[in-house]
Amino acid sequence: MAQLVLVAIHVLFNLVWIGSITAVGWLVHRASKASTPEAGKAIGELALDLYRNVAVWGFLGSFIAAVALVGTNVQTYIHAHWLHGKVTVALGVIALHHVIGARAKKVAAGSMQAGGPGVILVLALLACALLSVVFVVFKQALVP
Repeated sequence: MAQLVLVAIHVLFNLVWIGSITAVGWLVHRASKASTPEAGKAIGELALDLYRNVAVWGFLGSFIAAVALVGTNVQTYIHAHWLHGKVTVALGVIALHHVIGARAKKVAAGSMQAGGPGVILVLALLACALLSVVFVVFKQALVP
């Protein structure tokens, strides 16, 4: 029962995390398209606020729940081949999370160029997140 609760908590924090970091990336992109530098900076400040107050906490909650979940049965998870793929892809999501956050910080400081590839970063993040979900949903089919 404890494992199911941890899975539910992990999924909830993933929803908050991925949803909010996607919104941050979109705001960063919108900031680069703003009509004035002041408007771009204001949008960047919103993006940075969302990043710091929602996305970071969503990531931390998801990470803590994942570590706790693996801690409930370390041997099983170490030998779960699907988990190796999921963790690899999750590291990609984490890296993109930090890149998008750094861009939000630059845009909030007034840089109009930092938001340019925001959409590409968000699409890459969503693709990695989807692949992570595929590893979990199809884990039985992935096990030899």
